[in-house]
Amino acid sequence: MSELAEILEPTEDSIVKIVAALSLGDVVALPTETVYGLAAIVGDGTALRKIFEVKARPLLDPLIVHVLNLPSLRDLVDVDEKCFDRVRLLADAFCPGPLTFVLKKKKSVPDIISAGKKTVAIRMPSHPIFREVLRRSGPLAAPSANPFGYVSPTRAEHVRTSMGDKISHILDGGPCEVGVESTILDLSGKRFSILRPGAITAEMIGNVLGEEVEPYRPFVAADPSAPGMLKQHYSPHTKLRLFQKSVKEIIPDFWENSTQNSAAIYLSRKEMEPQRMAIGKEKHIFWLSEDGNLNEIARNMFALLRQLDTMQFDSICCQVPKKDGIGIAVGDRLSRAAAKF
Repeated sequence: MSELAEILEPTEDSIVKIVAALSLGDVVALPTETVYGLAAIVGDGTALRKIFEVKARPLLDPLIVHVLNLPSLRDLVDVDEKCFDRVRLLADAFCPGPLTFVLKKKKSVPDIISAGKKTVAIRMPSHPIFREVLRRSGPLAAPSANPFGYVSPTRAEHVRTSMGDKISHILDGGPCEVGVESTILDLSGKRFSILRPGAITAEMIGNVLGEEVEPYRPFVAADPSAPGMLKQHYSPHTKLRLFQKSVKEIIPDFWENSTQNSAAIYLSRKEMEPQRMAIGKEKHIFWLSEDGNLNEIARNMFALLRQLDTMQFDSICCQVPKKDGIGIAVGDRLSRAAAKF
């Protein structure tokens, strides 16, 4: 495509246009509460292949299927009543929302979605615009709407900047509320485990199930069973380095060297201010939250990384949050984003 994708306002006419495009085998960008997704109809093999092509995504990386409700989920999975009761409990507590289930799939689910595996990743998004499209289109496969391995998009303009020449339509739903991808919970085996951390934690899930859930443990998957499990992911083009308390941990002369062309991201203005004031001048310093609120940090992280990636810095240095709640997910995304460097 030579022209950049059209960003559509969330009107009835736009939704009709998007659903029509999907029915004709197109892929379109849609807003979710986590990040923007690149969507295609589940039963359309040509459109599904197009997702992989426009993202330059390896076929070994599974897609997440998005459905409207539990009956739609049940149509796609091959599970017994005990397993489905667990899904129902969790859905009552957290869905629609940022929780993805990995379950044994029916043969009707195309192998290209599951990367040839016997399981499928499936969730019920909460964004009202995405849900309205689902009501009219049926289940949609929708990975993040960005080139494979790059920083995830949390605004419509992010999609247009990085993928606008490869797709035709982007439905604008505003900034994403959560800002990091969904929690992925594997319920397909005897032991339940978190494959990718998100806003819904292992503790929260365990409390609902009344059963032990293995918390997320970072590992490298050469043959991933769910999205987001590869060592390198979510990376800006600019070199990314991580620090715990002070940027001096990794660039000792950051504060004193006037030629240092690096940007520093602190989790909060409150943490950043004492160090900045000690120097008496402001350099390329940014923050994700006024007071260190983890939900706000998660919501703003990808957008700020994308912004700084356009500013021709030699490197970006980002503070890592404590491993608590959604902070686990933020730390995971940052560690995978920095693995490239």
